[in-house]
Parts: sequence; C-alpha cells; structure tokens
Amino acid sequence: MILFVAGTGFLALDANSQTTDQTGLGSFGGGVLTGNSGSGAGDGGGFQQAIQGLPQSTPSRGVNLPNDQQNNQDRTNTQDTNNINGTQRRLNQLPPDPPTEFQRLVATTTGKMLPIYGARLFRNTPSTFAPLDRVPVTPDYVIGPGDELLIQVWGQVTLNSRFTVDRAGTIYVPQVGSIHVAGLQFAQLQEFLKAQMGKVFRNFDLNVNMGQLRSIQVFVVGQARRPGSYTVSSLSTLVNALFVTGGPTPQGSLRHIQLKRSGQVLVDFDLYDLLLRGDKSKDLQLLPGDVIYIPPVGPQVAVAGSVNTPAIYELKSGPESTVGDALELAAGLTSVTAGDTIRLERVDAHQMRSVTNLRLDAAGRSAPLHDGDVLELVAIVDRYKDGVTLRGNVANPGHYGWKPGMRVGDLFPDKDALITRDYWLKRGRLGQPVLTYLPVCRPTPGLGSDTDFSTLGNDQSVTRNSNTTLGSNNTTQNGSRPTHVAQDCIQESPNVENETDESGRNVSRFASDSTDLNQQNGSNLLNGSNSVNGSNSPNDLNSLNGTPLPNNNGQPRGTMQSSGPGGGRVSSATAALGGTGQFEPRNDVKLSEPDIDWSYAVIERQDKETLTTSLLPFNLGRLVLAGDSSQNLELLPGDVVTLFSKADIRVPQSQQTRFVRLEGEFISSGIYSVLPGETLQQLVKRAGGFTSDAYLYGSEFTRESTRRLQQQRMNEYIDEISLQASTNAANTAGRNVSALDSAAAAAAQVQNQNVINSLRQGRSTGRVVLDLHPDSNTVAALPEIPLEDGDTFIVPHVPSMVSVAGAVYNPNSFLYGANRRVGDYLRLSGGGNRDADRKRAYVIRADGSVISKQQISSLRRNGFESLHIYPGDTIVIPLNLNKGTTLRNVVDIAQIVGQFGLAIAAASIVF
Repeated sequence: MILFVAGTGFLALDANSQTTDQTGLGSFGGGVLTGNSGSGAGDGGGFQQAIQGLPQSTPSRGVNLPNDQQNNQDRTNTQDTNNINGTQRRLNQLPPDPPTEFQRLVATTTGKMLPIYGARLFRNTPSTFAPLDRVPVTPDYVIGPGDELLIQVWGQVTLNSRFTVDRAGTIYVPQVGSIHVAGLQFAQLQEFLKAQMGKVFRNFDLNVNMGQLRSIQVFVVGQARRPGSYTVSSLSTLVNALFVTGGPTPQGSLRHIQLKRSGQVLVDFDLYDLLLRGDKSKDLQLLPGDVIYIPPVGPQVAVAGSVNTPAIYELKSGPESTVGDALELAAGLTSVTAGDTIRLERVDAHQMRSVTNLRLDAAGRSAPLHDGDVLELVAIVDRYKDGVTLRGNVANPGHYGWKPGMRVGDLFPDKDALITRDYWLKRGRLGQPVLTYLPVCRPTPGLGSDTDFSTLGNDQSVTRNSNTTLGSNNTTQNGSRPTHVAQDCIQESPNVENETDESGRNVSRFASDSTDLNQQNGSNLLNGSNSVNGSNSPNDLNSLNGTPLPNNNGQPRGTMQSSGPGGGRVSSATAALGGTGQFEPRNDVKLSEPDIDWSYAVIERQDKETLTTSLLPFNLGRLVLAGDSSQNLELLPGDVVTLFSKADIRVPQSQQTRFVRLEGEFISSGIYSVLPGETLQQLVKRAGGFTSDAYLYGSEFTRESTRRLQQQRMNEYIDEISLQASTNAANTAGRNVSALDSAAAAAAQVQNQNVINSLRQGRSTGRVVLDLHPDSNTVAALPEIPLEDGDTFIVPHVPSMVSVAGAVYNPNSFLYGANRRVGDYLRLSGGGNRDADRKRAYVIRADGSVISKQQISSLRRNGFESLHIYPGDTIVIPLNLNKGTTLRNVVDIAQIVGQFGLAIAAASIVF
C-alpha cells in the first residue's frame, strides 16, 4: 500500500506488489526493479547492478509446495529484501540542488532563501516497505502474461500449485487443461477458475492468490531528476514512478506532469492536488510502454513573510491566477500578519523591477499575478498598547496594563515583590536532605571492571551506594546483570575533588586532571626567585627532589589544596590550622542572590514627539521603605521600569553586603556580616579576640580583589617571559654554526616552553602581608584595614616547626629553637648539596614576606646564616642551573683554538 500525508510534503511508501520470491523485488512496491537510464539516471543502472548477483529461479507449473519448504523460501525473501532496501536507501540520498535564478532574486529582496514548494517531497524518499508475503493486490488488477497465480483446491480434489500466465494469456491446470485468464480482473479470477474447474470436478472449494507479478517497461523523460527507461512492477502508478526517479528538477513542473500512452496524453497530473488536498484520483496505473513527461516549470511567484508556508509556487493557470490564489497556496496568513496591505514586487517587461502596495480586500485579492512576482507580508510590530514593562530584580517581571494616574508603586505592592524567584529557589534547596556519608567499598582481590560477578560467592558481594547508577561495565561476561549486588557503598575512585555547590555545601566530583598543584610552579625555584605571592614559594619545592615540603606544624603541604577561588596551594597559615580531621567541610554561608540596590532605580521613557529616550531615576529605598511620595513617579504608556541589584551597578563599600570569614585561633571563629565602616581590628574585637595559642605573626589575610589583581600581574609577567624566550630563540637560531648548536638550542627552547606552561598553571592566592611584629599577640596589633566582601582572615596556633627545603641533603622540618639561626637549621639538614646555589638562598617568613641572602650586606661575616628564625619560617636553597656552563665554555674555546691552529698550519703549507 501507499500512504500519503498531504499538505506537509511528507510521504511514506509501502510495498504494493509481489515479485520473484527469491529476489524479493516485490518489496519495492511500484518502485524501480531494473532500469536503463540516460544521463543523470544513476539509480536505474546502479540498482540493476545491485541485484544482478542475487539468485534467480524459474517458476514451475503444477508443483506441490509443502509448508516447510514455503517457510524457508519466505525467510530467504526477507533477507534479500533487507539487502535491496539498504541499496535503495543509499540511492535515495540526493545531493542538494543549487538555487535557481529566481530563488536568488527572491533572496536579495526578502533576505531569505525560499524553497520551491513540493521539492522537499523528493529529497529523502522513505523506504518503509512491507514484507513480500503480506502485500495484497487491488481488486481491479488486470491479469496479464508473466503474472503468477497461487491456486489452492481442496475437497474432492487437492491442489496447491503455482501457475504462470504464458504469452498467450493462458495457464495449464492438470486434468483441466488450458484456461485463458489474461484480461480478467483479480476480483473476477476466483469465480472464473472455479467455473472452469467445475466442468471437470465436483464438491470442491478454491482459493486464488497472486504470486510473482509481471514487470513492465516505462519511460520517464523531460525535466526529471533521473530520466531514462525503467522496468517497474505492474502495480506501479504514476506517483510511484515519480518518487523512484527522484521527481522533477527545480526547472521541472509539478503541476503539469503528463502520462502518455499510444501517443495520446492520458492524464495531466497536478502534484499540488496531492500535496494540498490529498487528491490522488488522477494517479493512474502504468502499462507497458507508458511515457511520463515532465515539462519545464510554468510561471512562478514567491510568497514570503507572515504566511503559514512561505515558498516559491508554480501557477497552473498562468495569467488567470490572482493574489488570492497565491495566498491560498501558501496556507493563508498567520495570526500576526500586520495591517491589511501586501507588497507586490514585479519585473516589468523583463526590463526593471517595480513595487506596488495592495490592500487585502476583494479587489486586492483579485489582482492578477505575473511570472516572477514576489508577494511579501510583514508581521505586526512587537509594541504593547497602553502597557508598561517591569524588569530587573523583581519576582514577577513582565508587561503590565497601564491606566491613567498609574505610578511606580502600583507595580510592586509590597517589599516581597522585589525578591526574585531564584532567591527562593536557592533558599529552598538549603533545606533539602543530602547524602553526607559516602562509604567506599574495600577493594576485593582480583576484582576489576571486567570481573564476572556471577562467579562471586555471597561473601564477595560488590556493593555500591543506592544513589549511584550501575555503569555499563557492571555486567557479567555473559551480558547479564549481577543479581546479588548490595547497595551500601560506592567504588573508590582516585580522581575525586571537592567543590561547593550553589547552596553552600561541598560536594564531590570526578576530576579530569589530578595533577598536584605543588608541581605547577616548581620552575620558580630553578632560578632562585619566588612567585608573585610569597606564600606560594615553599610549596614549589616539591618538584625539586620528590620530597613533600612540610608546613608549619610538620604536615606535608602536598596533601592539601586550597578551596579558595584561585584553586592554588595552601599557605602556611592554612596548613597550620590542622583541618578538622578526616572530614571535608560541607557547609558555607554566602549570598544566594545579590541584594537589592535601594539607592537607584530608573524609568526609561521615549518621547512621542521627538522619539528620543530619557531616563528618570528614583530612590527605590525611599519609595518602598520610607513611603516617600516624591519618589513615586507617574508612569506613561510604554515606560520601562528597571530595578537593579548590587551586582548590576557597583555601589559604595558602605552599602555593599560583606561577609568575612574568621578561621583559626579566634574565640568565636565563623562567618560575620561586616557593619558599615567596620575594620578588621573592630571585627576581631566583636568576635571575642584571639585565643592564648594564636600565632598572629603567621596569620593569613586574603582578599578576592587582590587575588584578581595578582593574577593579572602574573599573566602579564608570564607573557613578557614568553615573548622574551621567543625572541631569544630566534636570535640564537641565526647564530648556530653546527648541528650540535642547533640541537642544543631546540632543547633549550622546549625546556623554556615547558617552564612557561608550568607558570601559566599557577594561580594567585590574594594574600596580603600585614607586616606584623613576630611578638604580636593582641588585637591592637592588627592594622585598621577596611573590609571587603569575601575577605578571609586565618590565624593559626603557634607552630613548633621550621622547614628546610631545596638543594639540601635532608629537606625536612625541624623543631623550633629560640636560639637557633639559619646556619643551625642548614647544618641539621646536612647543608647544601653539590647542586645548591648558596648565593641565592632565601627565607620565607611565616607572615609571607621573603628575605634573601642577596639583601643582607656582604660585609657581615656569615650574615645570612646568623639570621634569626621564627616559628613557621622556611629556609630555601635553590638549585644552581648554571653549573656546568664553565666546562662548556672551555670546550668551545678549545675547539676554536684548535681550528685556528689547523688553519695556520694549512696556510703555511700552501704558501
């Protein structure tokens, strides 16, 4: 059968014929079976080649077919049908057509490339064919030579055989003789055969079905996409042949497709009848020798703009077509078509273009159309009549009806109307229960992702958490799911990081890169310099010798990461806190949404006379909180009222909502809201001051604005280094005189690029050095620093360790001694090794400041080694990267002298 969906341009094809059982060709239902097309008829010949290798059989006469043999043959037919269907789908994939000249003209006028109506119907022809043994024939099908009849007789006589109509139009039935069946309709066949066999037999019943159908040859010519001769099923119709041949080209007509038989035009088929109204009454069945002619396309008009189906349409009646006919083809106007006029653009006498405006009344709709006309309808303007718009930091932004005397305060009746919906949504998530404990399964010996769970005993059950999803790897080797998997833990993964969600809770996620951040800036120590922020330098030593650098209380630094926005390394103050044991922090306090800007809101108004826009500001706080009627401005139609938040416009610090975190050795550690004008010292006093174990000298004060500035400066510095390295590499390449020099320069360039890449991975912490005295222990020693939102002040307890790192024999942490100096700790660590650069040694103080050996006067004997050390300090001995260059210079000089001597000896011999 064939199913058409009219009006949408979509067609579904099912098989409607039966052909040779072994080839399954009948599954194409009126499609091409074999073909011999001319230029552009790629599917005919290609399809014939695709089926030449399939087995063929000659139908037999009077052979009984048992049921099992019939079933085997049907299965073979299904497999062959699937193969041919795949070939047909590949052949149906047509390349896109280039736009016609009229399409390009319409595009220049409307700004859009309009499609040719009906062309999409032939772009991707569906290949949904029914199985061969379930395809019926129509009752009016005419029997002819080549058709196969399946006759079943039971009763006094038994017969189950296939009979093929010969060239004379007859079939031979044993004991009955020849019966002429050609010219009979299928609906008449059963009674006719029963009457003929009734002349010989009595008391029997008969059933007739169609087997293999005959093939016929038709011709498709004219503006067809694949013209040529085609051998098709005898059930094929005109529409079947159109789809098989790809339909008309963009230059072919869809409204005057002619079916010619014996030199006469049998039907003039209009494909628009099928597309627009689903009318297929003129779709005639094909006969041998029929010719399908597709003439050139007729007059075309374009309908664009606010219509339901904008496209390029072909006019059937030519000059008699009107504007109303074109609008009917385009499925009418949309619901947003503006006004009652339509713009008509026309090419006058093939000379110039003209534009005319028509009214959408009876006279305008009856205006005649010419070939090449362009109709365009515009949509209404998105303007609201007597309306005002409220947007910004409100619960219900949108358009509101205006009435005389309406004022700003009428848009938000109370303060709750100024709280956004996102605020309540995020606040509601804070109270939702979350899984705070995720037990990790113990590793089972020999158990991996490919383990056969079915072989495990009850004591080897693999468990997971109930909130996780069993992955695709958690299957048995035979493809079944494990039946005894408990759900009380999750499989351990090495790449898990913690992050904070929008509600303030810390959640776990799988990290794509678990690279230790302590290795990112290790190159800073290779040249004896520290990073932008002094607190970063101690952690960079981890890449020198693989030994983790301990923090101020002896814990390895490499085991912790900062949760700050920079994602950088943990400073000495943060590490000295000791954490909260084995648990990660889960809760935080932060703003769900930015607060309202009470000091400023604005009305945007357009003057109706001059069409200029002006802004009318008002104080939202005085209007809503104080009820000041002077701020309740009157509204006019078209006004736009915008309410801002403190994230939209930067407000003074005193008006900002500021949360500051105090951690460590405070009487009341926590997160505090800063009062207007409050400083760090005043906030610490309000928090109760410090504990007796507070180490104020090793405190860490970080600020988000400072972190961003530090990161910007660091990026600029790295860009300068990268530019300098590229310049040096270019200059060095011009001075290379040997292959060895070129190889060394290339290796140096690669090494420099690796160092630059490591520097780019570094992140600033935003730490501010407070310049406190080592003996400071009171709140009065703190500076009067104005506070900003996001500031963090960490005060550790007094550490008992001093760290020595870098190019020493024993990089480690040592107990602090009040009388010990730099030299004492260096001797405890074994002193500098053979790769140490002792001239560039430095000390990183616990407060983040740095003192290098170069800063201390060389007149003082052992001045650097006699430097006093405080708890939490770190002594760094960097590597000497210039070591070995002297030997290289000696070798180069020796080579030059040797070559010079050889040149003199050669000259003396020659002259």
